[in-house]
Amino acid sequence: MPQISRRSLLAGGGALAGTSLLTACGGGSGGSGAGPGAPVSLRWWDHFSALQKFHRDWAATESTDLGVSIEYTYNDVSKSTEALQLANQSKQLPDVYSNVVGLPLPALVAEGWLHEIVLSEEARAALPEGAYTEGITTIDGKLYGLPLFSYQQYAAAHWFNVDLVTAAGLDPDDPPASYDDFRANLQKVKAAGGDAAPMVLALGGVARMREQIDDLAQAAGFPGFQGMKYATGEYAYDDDTYVDAIEFWKELNDSGLILPGSGSLTVADARTRWASGVAAYFPDGPWCAGGARNVVPEFVDKMGVGPILTPDGRPVVTYRGTPAAQFFIAGNTAHPEEATAVIESMTTTEYQKGLASGMDQPPSDLSVVESADVIEPYKQLAVWFAESVRRAPEPIVRNPAVAQVQAAQKPVSPHLGDIVQGYLGGDVTDLRAALRDLNGRFDADLDAAIATAAAAGAAVTRQDYAFPEWVPGQDWTRPA
Repeated sequence: MPQISRRSLLAGGGALAGTSLLTACGGGSGGSGAGPGAPVSLRWWDHFSALQKFHRDWAATESTDLGVSIEYTYNDVSKSTEALQLANQSKQLPDVYSNVVGLPLPALVAEGWLHEIVLSEEARAALPEGAYTEGITTIDGKLYGLPLFSYQQYAAAHWFNVDLVTAAGLDPDDPPASYDDFRANLQKVKAAGGDAAPMVLALGGVARMREQIDDLAQAAGFPGFQGMKYATGEYAYDDDTYVDAIEFWKELNDSGLILPGSGSLTVADARTRWASGVAAYFPDGPWCAGGARNVVPEFVDKMGVGPILTPDGRPVVTYRGTPAAQFFIAGNTAHPEEATAVIESMTTTEYQKGLASGMDQPPSDLSVVESADVIEPYKQLAVWFAESVRRAPEPIVRNPAVAQVQAAQKPVSPHLGDIVQGYLGGDVTDLRAALRDLNGRFDADLDAAIATAAAAGAAVTRQDYAFPEWVPGQDWTRPA
């Protein structure tokens, strides 16, 4: 994809180059309350653990280049939702932020969370294909969120401590691919003795547990995503692929192969403990490398990685949709022009290279990873992503009116991650019954949202969620 540099953006190529931008004279957007000569201050929050050092440095650089004061704050993902909700209630959202509150884009726009992002033509040209997709990043053709990352990724790779694996007599260059092989590796780590547990799991991070079981079920052959089958649009969380994946984790836990106390560990806690040597294996996404480097830098050279597991070790195929928006401008910002300048800086070549080197989610152009300053396991994971992740069918891409349904949907709780946590902890005793109940609650919410949207004039039905033409193993393309 085409890229622009910060130099060309600030030299006048970007529409906002002349607004740095308004700050020398204190002339931010209306309502700022800044008097003549008063500096403009922006706040930037995000939850990207692996990128926190890069983003802190980038904020400092942008403060100088744009002539504004940018206060960067990293929030652990487990704390971000509440922090953003409280900030929104008090109309004190940060000017630039990543959103993890679980609401779809149409709802965020309707409820005033977001400000439109008006990019220069040069910045627009630098964005990946699909960056302007109705209902995902745009509403009524207006951009409300900036996509940064590749859709080709998953959250359930299995990272491991090379030293601990080697000490157990295992080959770090031959990571397990099947459930049985993975179990056998954990048992060998346990048999080797020592203080380290075979595996640590972030069971306290229920959102991540949901993501990882969704991924494991899909890799095992579930013909859909997040419980919904692509071909029929039916929820089927009680499918054997889901049950088997959760039962696999339950067996590992009951066998004493998972670090005791994992039920209370957030993702950040579990990753930090793993990087400090308390366990050999840790399921996580590509961001694990950068996240571990931020907390235990010396551990990076001990990291190894294997692909997502399948029940029988067969080659993996998973599916993801159009890249979602990662960064937004607050609907109540007093400085939309300056906040937009920060967003525009994220489209530059310099930022994209730094993004890859942060070893978080891979950038939209996976080819950048090969020449980036990253560890070899991260490069290998990017190769697996490119080989195994296909484009998924998406109702909103085929029918933009689905955006009105999304705006009417409510978060379903308890969700899959809560069930996983409860089942491993013993609070949920009948797994398949709990998953069937989850189907019913998702069905009821979706049907109610469709009825609400249809009553408001949207041309949408449940059939918009069915893709009978979908071919497993292939990229879905929107019919002409």
